[in-house]
Parts: sequence; C-alpha cells; structure tokens
Amino acid sequence: MTTEQINNGLIEIMREKVPAGTNLARVLMDLLCIGKEAVYRRLRGEVPFTLAEAAIVSGKLGISLDKLVGSGREGNAVFDLNIVRYENPVDTYYAMIDNYLRLFEGIADPSAVETGTAANIIPQMFTMKYEMLSRFRFAKWVYQNQTREHVRTLDELVLPDRLYQKQAEYVAALQDFGFTYYIWDSMLFNSLVNDIKYFVSINMLNDRNVARLREELQALLEEMYVMCSTGHFRSGREVQIYISNINFEATYSYIETRGYLLSMLKAFSVSSMTSRDEGVFNNLKQWIRSLKKFSILISQSGEMHRIQFFARQKEIVNTL
Repeated sequence: MTTEQINNGLIEIMREKVPAGTNLARVLMDLLCIGKEAVYRRLRGEVPFTLAEAAIVSGKLGISLDKLVGSGREGNAVFDLNIVRYENPVDTYYAMIDNYLRLFEGIADPSAVETGTAANIIPQMFTMKYEMLSRFRFAKWVYQNQTREHVRTLDELVLPDRLYQKQAEYVAALQDFGFTYYIWDSMLFNSLVNDIKYFVSINMLNDRNVARLREELQALLEEMYVMCSTGHFRSGREVQIYISNINFEATYSYIETRGYLLSMLKAFSVSSMTSRDEGVFNNLKQWIRSLKKFSILISQSGEMHRIQFFARQKEIVNTL
C-alpha cells in the first residue's frame, strides 16, 4: 500500500466520521493547530498527513490506523485504560474524570446521543452527587491501589472543591445526552453496602460515617425512584430503567451518535476501559440490548415491579 493510498483512505474515513454539516477543514485546523491553507493542501492530497498528525486525528475521531494500513489482525482491538498516574491520588482521580470529559468533547450534538448501560453496581454518576459517598468511593480506590498510609480513616480524607466541581461536570455531561437507558442488576445496592461493612470491620469507618452513608444512600434511592417514575433526569432528558432477572459479571456502557462510537467496560473501581473500535462497539451494544429480553421496564411503567425493587434495595441499605 502506497503513502498516497493510505492518505486518501484516511481522508475518506475522516469525512465519514465528522457529523453532517461539519466542516472537516475547520475540525482539522482545531485538532492539528495548523493554518487553513495547510489543511487544504492535505485534503487535496498535495501534502500527506504526518504520522503524528494521523495519530492525533485517529485518537479524536476514533479511526483505527492499523486497519487503515491493513495490519490489524481479525479480532484485535485497541483499548484505552484511561489511567493517568500522579504522585498525589487526588490528582490521579481528577485526571481520570477529566479524561472522560475530553472524550465527550468529540460529540458535536449531545441531544442526538444514545447511551446504554448494563450495571451490576450503582453507576458512579449517581454516587458522585453525594459528598460522603464520593469520599468513600475515593477512599476505597486509594486503599486498593495505594497503601493504607494514604487513608487510615475516612474522617482524615478531605477532597478539594475542584474535584467535586469536576464530578458535577461529568454528571451534567452524562445527563445531557438525548436518550439514556440502564439495565440494573436486581441487587444493585448490595455490593456497595458490603464494601461499607468491610471497611467498618477494619476500623476505617466509624458509626457516624456509617450513619451519614446510610442517609445518603436513602436519599439516592428517593432520587432514583422519582427518576424512574417520571422517566427523565432532572435535566429533562429521557431515561429508561430496566431491572434484570439475570445477573451479569461487570458494568458495560456504550455511547453512540453519528460519527462517534464509544464502548466502556468498568475496571479498577473508578475507571473504565474505553474503545473506539467499531467491532467492539457493535458486539457490546448488541450484548447490552440482548439483556432487555431478561429484564422488566420500571420507568413510567411496571409500577408493582418498581415498588418491589426499591423496597428490596431499602432493605439492603437498612442492614447498615
């Protein structure tokens, strides 16, 4: 394959990836920080894109360079672990959330987005709204990935305002998508409650901490119940909630709009592996949608099942 063929193939894929009505030249000017004429010389094929430029474009638009040059092997795909490590755990956690917001920046029209999630634990978007739950989730992650010296008790842990602000931006971005649906495990709250009990047993949480966590979980249940009853987030965007009658091993998500595909697999407590590979996306989306066959819709319908589900989650929370 010649340089000209690779360059022409890259240009063709870029035109397919950008949303309708979007000026590709303007997108490339912003991504590559080069002038208008330099961009048009590349689009006309007079000057080939450099490897560095192709790498930047592929990362932002989700283009697989190995498939473009024909070197990708069948069944292989690239995943980003989204792990940025700093000496300070707070900086690392902040950078992880910021990474996801940067991924969402590639979406031109959030109102045209569909996102689906199959969750066997409480999605992080919901717990991020609560101060004590946010602190506990961060403390658990630090304890797993660092040492206990970083966080001996939850009372010693103070998170900066900039982190809460970044979490709020993340939640707002997710609730601004046009259509969202969740498929929840029937024991959604069980994992988090068990985690809290364990950290009580090793004296990282005291009775006052547990009382606060229980209050916030009860408030979260009320928020979720209202959301299910109305079928909308507080932002006004539509959301559907299903309860699965079967269990699944992890939390999986996808985000889709024209020219933008993103697959997400939950990993490492607060992070997710992401992929822009089309094959991975299609398989993940099909798998998540297939779970609807085993699930019951409880948003704006299925009132009896909705009441039963939330009653069960309250029983789990009240064991704290």
